[in-house]
Amino acid sequence: MPSAYDLYTFYLQPDDLRGHSIAVTIASADVEDVFNPRIKRNEKRLVIGFAGKKKMLPLNKTQAAALIEAAKTDDYSKWPGTQILLTPTAASNGKPTITITPAPASARHGEIEEAQPGE
Repeated sequence: MPSAYDLYTFYLQPDDLRGHSIAVTIASADVEDVFNPRIKRNEKRLVIGFAGKKKMLPLNKTQAAALIEAAKTDDYSKWPGTQILLTPTAASNGKPTITITPAPASARHGEIEEAQPGE
């Protein structure tokens, strides 16, 4: 079945976590051009994908640093397979963001709000 996910990249937003922390496994980590509305142009960002999930997360500098800690390496080609916890929080400027921490061994994988086919 054709899907908009085949054509477009949809990015994970704090609201997609529905107020809960969820454990995910990184499936991919790549450098991509992502539009920055503040400067009104594309910029290179690390973008991570998750096992069994369609939405991607472009990382800011704080999230990238947290992922370096969680994965224990700054080589992003080695990040796939790393289990992390995504938590919706507020940044120091008060805007919603997603905090990344290492997933505890007891963490269960959660659901990300994603449109279902036909919605």
